[in-house]
Amino acid sequence: MRQRFVRYPMQYPILFTRLDQQQPAQTGTGWTEDLGEGGACLKLHTPLLMGCRLGLVVFAQPETVEAEARVLWVRPGGQRSFYYHGVEFVQLTPPYYQSLLKVLAQVKPGDQRTFTRFPLTSPISCQTPQPDVPPLEGRIENISRGGALIFLPEQLLPRTRVDITIHAPKAAQIRAKVRWVSDVSDESGLFSHGVEFIRGPMEGDEFLSLFTEPDPTET
Repeated sequence: MRQRFVRYPMQYPILFTRLDQQQPAQTGTGWTEDLGEGGACLKLHTPLLMGCRLGLVVFAQPETVEAEARVLWVRPGGQRSFYYHGVEFVQLTPPYYQSLLKVLAQVKPGDQRTFTRFPLTSPISCQTPQPDVPPLEGRIENISRGGALIFLPEQLLPRTRVDITIHAPKAAQIRAKVRWVSDVSDESGLFSHGVEFIRGPMEGDEFLSLFTEPDPTET
C-alpha cells in the first residue's frame, strides 16, 4: 500500500485504547517509530488485530495529539519481543490536526538524534563507582528513552559509569555512562553531563511513569 503522506522517523510514547471492544477495553503503551499527517508506525509489545480501531494519545513535542486510528498491518519485530503496527488516522479533530502539524514541523534536516528529548526537572542522586563515597546530589533537566541531561556538583570523566536515582513522581533508578561533561559550571555551581543509559532504551510503562503521579490506591 502506497503512503499518501510523508512519514518522519519520530519516537514518542503513546497510549492506546481499543475502541471496538466492550468495557473494560484493552489498553496499553508503546512508541511511534514514524509519524505523518495520515498515520504512524507503532511499536507495541502485544500484536493487535488488523482492522481494529484505536483511540491514540501521542505524547509528542511541542503538543500532545489525540486521534482515532485503524490498524492496517502488523509485523513481528526482533525475536517477537515487540510488534510493528501500521495505523491510519481515521478521525482527527481540527485542533489536534493543527497540533500534529506543529509536531511534524519540528523535524530538522540532518537531525540524527535517535530519541526525542522531553523536559523533566527533578532532583537526582548519582552514585559513582566508589561505593564508600556518598552519592552526588544534583538535578535532571531532560530525558529521552536512551539518555538524559543531568547537572552535578562535580565533573565526572567521560565513560564513567553511574547509578542515577531520579526523584520524580515515581522514583526510578537507572544505570548510565557519561558521554560528555561541560568545562564550566552554571550559576548554581553545577556541571552539565550528557549520559547514555547502559541497558538500552527505556520502554513505555517505565518511561511514562516518570511523568505520572503514582496511583494512591496502589499498595
